[in-house]
Amino acid sequence: MLCRLEDGVVFKTGQTMLMFHGDPLMKRINEIIDGVVEAGIYDYWISFSMFPQKILSRKIANFQPLDGYYSFNLYHMQPAFYLLLMGWCLSALCFIFELLYNRV
Repeated sequence: MLCRLEDGVVFKTGQTMLMFHGDPLMKRINEIIDGVVEAGIYDYWISFSMFPQKILSRKIANFQPLDGYYSFNLYHMQPAFYLLLMGWCLSALCFIFELLYNRV
């Protein structure tokens, strides 16, 4: 290894890029690499490349550590919206019954 990290984990992926000191593109390349890592695209690429091995091994493990970033979107909120819709329908139904009960 060229650079060692103290108490750090280094994964070797076989991808290297040679940049000379003072290269004018160094700043832009660092920004692109930071964006790819922060957006989770790199993790997606790694998981996508590991998918055929997972299928061939016939073992499915769904493990996600709680300390990592998890993409939370509207698809995960779908049950909450269904419960909200059911609550609104129930409250409207109760309101209609209350109006009819007071008239009778």
